[in-house]
Amino acid sequence: MLRRDRIRVALATTLLVGSVAAPASADHGGSPVGSLLSCDRPVDPPRCVSVGNDRFHYVYIDASVPPDLADSVRHAIAEYDTTTTLVVIEQARLTMVTDVIVYAGDHGVNGAAGWVNCPSSARQGTNRNGHRWCQGQELHFNLNPRYAAYFADLASRDYMACHEMGHTVGLRHWGNPPRSDGPAAPTCMQPDEPNGPTTLDVHDRDHLDAYYAPQVTLLAGWVRSPLSGLRIGATLRSRFTGDDRLPR
Repeated sequence: MLRRDRIRVALATTLLVGSVAAPASADHGGSPVGSLLSCDRPVDPPRCVSVGNDRFHYVYIDASVPPDLADSVRHAIAEYDTTTTLVVIEQARLTMVTDVIVYAGDHGVNGAAGWVNCPSSARQGTNRNGHRWCQGQELHFNLNPRYAAYFADLASRDYMACHEMGHTVGLRHWGNPPRSDGPAAPTCMQPDEPNGPTTLDVHDRDHLDAYYAPQVTLLAGWVRSPLSGLRIGATLRSRFTGDDRLPR
């Protein structure tokens, strides 16, 4: 075999195996990312935890959300967008790619100040991790006076928005239910904490970064080098855990 041919084979082999996989989710403490509970259970209000279909998370805030609570939702959007690998974007209108629709209203005394659900009409499926993803999730805030403490001040509203937004990307509770094996931490994913923490803990961010990390795969392809005459190169393809499509 000629020296040039040996170099060409070596380069092709390198390109074919040059795949960078998403990091495995380590035991960071807290609850891992994933879907939880069936969305069609006979409970009031209907609620479940789903994951995003990819790391791009589009949020629409309905006109029913009061301005001060809408500002807290935007605070949560910024928290997830700037501190994790997620790309979270507020939309000015509903579109086919809307992942979360935020509503607010008086739902009576139903035991919940806020919840997330994946309605049967939403686009949904199962990702490679065996988790339910949902596009078109509904995030509800219950403005019944019974739950006024959860919306009485800025910190409480920020806590509620951060907490419920976490459920739309597969974060679960620290605490009960389900109980976490990790240590207590200052995180908005603690349940039932009016005026509670308003941001994620580093463990939450680690779990999200591991779950939604982009994967870059190098595929062999030849281009001609102006110096050696050899055809070398690669094609990059970006893949995201839970969805094989290119980012929108």
